[in-house]
Amino acid sequence: MVGSGLWFIGVPNPGLWGILGMLLRFIPYIGPIIAAALPIIVALAVDPGWSMPLWTTGLFVVVELTTGQVIEPWLYGHSTGLSGIAVVVAAAFWTLLWGPIGLLLSTPLTMCLVVRGRHVEHLQFLEVLLGDQPALAPEESFYQRILADDPDEASHLAEEFLKENSLSDYYDQIAIRGLALAQLDVNRGMLDHDQRVRIKEAVDAVIDNLSDHDDLLPAGSSASDGAVPTPVFSVEELAPSWHGPPVLCVAGRGSLDEASAAMLAQLLQKHGIGARVAPSTSVSPPNLFALDATGVQMAYLCYLEPGSFTNPHYLVRRLRRKLRWTPIVRQPEPLFKV
Repeated sequence: MVGSGLWFIGVPNPGLWGILGMLLRFIPYIGPIIAAALPIIVALAVDPGWSMPLWTTGLFVVVELTTGQVIEPWLYGHSTGLSGIAVVVAAAFWTLLWGPIGLLLSTPLTMCLVVRGRHVEHLQFLEVLLGDQPALAPEESFYQRILADDPDEASHLAEEFLKENSLSDYYDQIAIRGLALAQLDVNRGMLDHDQRVRIKEAVDAVIDNLSDHDDLLPAGSSASDGAVPTPVFSVEELAPSWHGPPVLCVAGRGSLDEASAAMLAQLLQKHGIGARVAPSTSVSPPNLFALDATGVQMAYLCYLEPGSFTNPHYLVRRLRRKLRWTPIVRQPEPLFKV
């Protein structure tokens, strides 16, 4: 496009400037400026008036805006996958190493390293170091902030997610998976009892911070197009026996399961169904007789730890002594599709 436009304008050697424009685009930030400056200087030298330099300047402005903002994003995507800092550092490094040729090749070479890190397991640090994707997955970020006892930052990230998704999607896709990572650390002996309690308290703070959000897809979000909203029941729509807190969310084995049960209880309340949480200690054999089962119409067992069903089996057997005719459900997949 540059070569053809310069040929119509009458600038000498349009093919040369077109080839240079193509090559100089590999140089980040200043490459297009250099590519435009050279033919503009030539136009100033050969034309006694101002028409040729102005037409040349206008050509580069139009071509640069069209290719940089429309054509290239459409063809290649919105990003090369490189972070801005990586582009600048790579340009400085390859220029120091190879001079102008290194500056020309800095972006392609760095992109090759990022692609290699994306597909070779032992080189993934290259993608983390040079790429523009977050170093941690959303559930890992949630776990990191909860482990650091920073529920407010976790809540801030949650509200960013809730701009495009529902509350149940957040709990199902991020919070529960983050707690599952914590459970894996528990199984490996990396979290003691006090740390598990602090994690549970931090999750309770996140749940409280999100209590003002309804479990609805935000208006205008791409996910809400054609989606059928989950109903919110009024008191008149529920059977008389379901007017109190009829659902008992039972934590399976510890404080992490209690945190997941609290999420489920909050979602049920968002949909007009009363629920309360029963800690794992309240359903242990010595304490089961004191469990308040008044008005319970359904019990829901919450387990984060995968594996055998031995513990749920005996827990259900104990609950049957207290809740003889009450349906008991173990947490299915997906976790929080009410």
